[in-house]
Amino acid sequence: MLYELEAGREFCNCGNLMKSETTFRHQSGEDETPYYTIEIFEIFTCPSCSKATIICYSTIGNDEEDEMNRDNMESEFYRDYRRTVLHAPRKQLHYAVPRSIAEVTYQAQSVLSKSSRASFILCRAVLEEICNDFKIPSEGVNKKGKSHFINLKERLTQLFEQEKISEDLVDIIQGIRDLGNEGAHSDHLTFAKQVKVEDANSLLMLVNYVIERLYVDKYRKQEAEEELIKLKEKILTTG
Repeated sequence: MLYELEAGREFCNCGNLMKSETTFRHQSGEDETPYYTIEIFEIFTCPSCSKATIICYSTIGNDEEDEMNRDNMESEFYRDYRRTVLHAPRKQLHYAVPRSIAEVTYQAQSVLSKSSRASFILCRAVLEEICNDFKIPSEGVNKKGKSHFINLKERLTQLFEQEKISEDLVDIIQGIRDLGNEGAHSDHLTFAKQVKVEDANSLLMLVNYVIERLYVDKYRKQEAEEELIKLKEKILTTG
């Protein structure tokens, strides 16, 4: 039995489960070939923040395969859809994240549906801002006393040593840098064919994970320690 789209839950950037409001379906193809394209546009609203999100699910179908699966009642066939967020409210970062880092992250998010390449480059720029925030120098002085530019790879190495960043996070940060470099230096047409919106969204999710680890986790740890001290002073301190 053939199913158009397996129902799934979608969450707003504010973190709450969204409600599906409207769905539009469009199919296009040519007579000479059994292949066709399906696009399903769905509008969601968030009951918490009242913001709307528009998502497109797209896939390639085949008339001949459809005929075989339509009559097969013993198995369920779900198409593999590509998910593209066309519009979404801006995801708010934790207030512990420095403003300069948050602004570049918001820029990477805002261009997501328009240019995957721009989003990749801005994700790399977030790493530059993180280095700036931790006072990692962008210029150095050589043996002759002349100043020279320090590239991001060298700056990140200094950051890892200075902040004693765990190996698992180092690997993720280095991966973001490598992918950002690909966006900045690869041929535009080749990159556009190879990288899709969902790839840029995945990279942005990794950037958000790094930010959470470097800033939010540290803030919450400090907050928890302070709360524990207050409780001990109130309850365990004898008069």
